Amino acid sequence: MAKTRKFLIATHGAFAKGVHSSLELIIGSMDHIYLIQAYIDENTSIGEEVATLLTDAGEDEEWVIFCDLLGGSITNQILQVGLRENVHIVAGFNLPVLLDVLLADADSRVEEVIEQAVLNAREQLVYVNKLITQNKGEDTYD
Repeated sequence: MAKTRKFLIATHGAFAKGVHSSLELIIGSMDHIYLIQAYIDENTSIGEEVATLLTDAGEDEEWVIFCDLLGGSITNQILQVGLRENVHIVAGFNLPVLLDVLLADADSRVEEVIEQAVLNAREQLVYVNKLITQNKGEDTYD
């Protein structure tokens, strides 16, 4: 039986809310997506928020946590409470990564889904001006 996947998007400021808005425009509303918008409310601890979400996590759940910056304060705080079985942390995410992971078959191993999503996202990150210039130089007619 597949585990229930839950997702957390944790970012500096309102970036998480903006990304979530984009996701809803592209794929519609999805269950099990949680947001942390760090440093908007100074009284809220990121570690406490994550710990609260993960405290009730059952054996039948797996979490994928997306953080905005590798080595950033949010990722570091999540690592302090989130390194455990059935929790997978992805830093430096972008929209293609989110789409690939969120839309993946629930029966697929989450580790493989994440690894493939990261590879796919690397191909999506392109300096378009250079790509166009290179393509203009190629003769496409035989």
